Amino acid sequence: MKRLSIAILALLGYLTVDAQTKKYTNHNEFSVITYGPAFLESGFGLHTFHGVQLHENIALGLNTGVDRYPVNNEGSKWFLPLSARVNYVEFPDRKRSFFAGLDLGYSFAFLNKNLVESNLKYEYQGGLLVNPQLGWRFKFKNSAKYWSLATGYRYQHYSRKDTYTRPSANLPHTSIGYGITQMDKKYDLHRFTLQVGFGF
Repeated sequence: MKRLSIAILALLGYLTVDAQTKKYTNHNEFSVITYGPAFLESGFGLHTFHGVQLHENIALGLNTGVDRYPVNNEGSKWFLPLSARVNYVEFPDRKRSFFAGLDLGYSFAFLNKNLVESNLKYEYQGGLLVNPQLGWRFKFKNSAKYWSLATGYRYQHYSRKDTYTRPSANLPHTSIGYGITQMDKKYDLHRFTLQVGFGF
């Protein structure tokens, strides 16, 4: 995961320098995140992509935003994703064109409230994010601006560290020994996404 973080920071540095010579591009999306086409227990995401045109068909940049996932028996979980993204547009000069995108990055979990009680503590940690998508984009008349409609698959990993402190056997009415027990719960979320976007 450290290598991925270094790669994203290196990409940010490259984009900062390269944006002076290449065309800037932006794409903003609202996503419905669900278990499947039935849209039961849906979450959502708001994302913004900032990048440069490496070629008339290909853009490379950084994508970030906020995601809310419903998780069985766990309530809703919030993440702040940061990913490298590549976009491919088949016919950039046409009014209507097929496009594909791929995000690879890390989602931070600090938006989730950690639980701290007398002898129990929960701590959330983020993890790997992968999000391929396919869709269509539609240009506005006589403009470089467009709106898009896409669908995709979103994989999100995160974990929760549970720390339980057992009471001392020397205290009254206790029969178990003192100590600390830690357990890492790992979660792998596999979701279907539907995105509506706007860009230029």
